[in-house]
Amino acid sequence: MPVPAVQIYRDTSAHVVVICANALTRTCLMHCLTGSETGLVVEGYADVEEWGRRGQGASIALLCVTGTRETTIAVERMVRRVLAVTPGVRVVVISDMKSASDVSKALEQGASGFIAMDSNVDVAIAAIRLVRSGGVFVPSHSVMQSRTETMPLPSGGGSLRDRVTAKQLEVVGLIRRGLPNKLIAAELEMSEFTVKVHVRNIMKRLNARNRTEVVALTNAYFTRDYATDDGI
Repeated sequence: MPVPAVQIYRDTSAHVVVICANALTRTCLMHCLTGSETGLVVEGYADVEEWGRRGQGASIALLCVTGTRETTIAVERMVRRVLAVTPGVRVVVISDMKSASDVSKALEQGASGFIAMDSNVDVAIAAIRLVRSGGVFVPSHSVMQSRTETMPLPSGGGSLRDRVTAKQLEVVGLIRRGLPNKLIAAELEMSEFTVKVHVRNIMKRLNARNRTEVVALTNAYFTRDYATDDGI
């Protein structure tokens, strides 16, 4: 009796695309990623249309843009176009513009991360790994720049743990994944009211005005832990 043929599926979870009009920037970023990850498939395209014609899906799409106008276009239009090409892909905007408005709009359009081009390479790679694992990354200095009074987390390995309880830390992790209160409640097997109380207390303890600021203020803790686990 003949043995049925085994169909081999491409592992899209290890597939990253870099969308960037600048060939040098695109190539350098591709080399950095392939040099930092084992088994990662990285492809580069000049624009979203080229990826749509030639690409075959991905887990992460890095959308690289420079300048105010280009960043605005990317945030307002291209993020949604990338999501339309491959539903479920996690989009990360990489730009030399990093205003609080751009970051917030990118997240509102469906982006899972925003990385400033002046970031350290190791930080950028850790942020990409974090987004790939289901987290959200935004530059804290961009989100916080519009605040007249801040209370940034102090440096040190246990700073976030000192400010929130273990259960609240779980809630923070789910907030970073973009989950609403209802889904957080289901994930942690608690009432939605209890989640609302936790979220309110988390914001108070971090001096955050909204969920985006919670994400920004906890970047260092989550990227540091994730980077340490992966040996950065």
